[in-house]
Amino acid sequence: MKTGMLFSAMIIGGSILLSAGISMAADDKGAESIVLKGGSMGSITFPHAVHQGVFVDCMPCHDLFSKEAQIIDKLKTEGKLQKKDVMNMCIKCHKDLAGKDQKAGPTRCMDCHKK
Repeated sequence: MKTGMLFSAMIIGGSILLSAGISMAADDKGAESIVLKGGSMGSITFPHAVHQGVFVDCMPCHDLFSKEAQIIDKLKTEGKLQKKDVMNMCIKCHKDLAGKDQKAGPTRCMDCHKK
């Protein structure tokens, strides 16, 4: 009888640890969406999780900036990232995908910028 209880405790404990591990792994992916400062045109809500679901490789974006909260604003302030660098990268990717007849994100200003 004690063996059965020990086995049950091991199963429950393992399930809890596995769930915690999965939760921590999901947390490591960053925010589901990120609000970026868009200047006078208004802020941009970047659907981070949507992009993660579509693209396997994070480096096209994260070569330009590291995985750190508010890094884009920080790099702009430090002069290491120009005002429209990220926007131009996004638009180029969206146009490239559309040119390949693939589902692509917006390319018009007001489709991203919201006041």
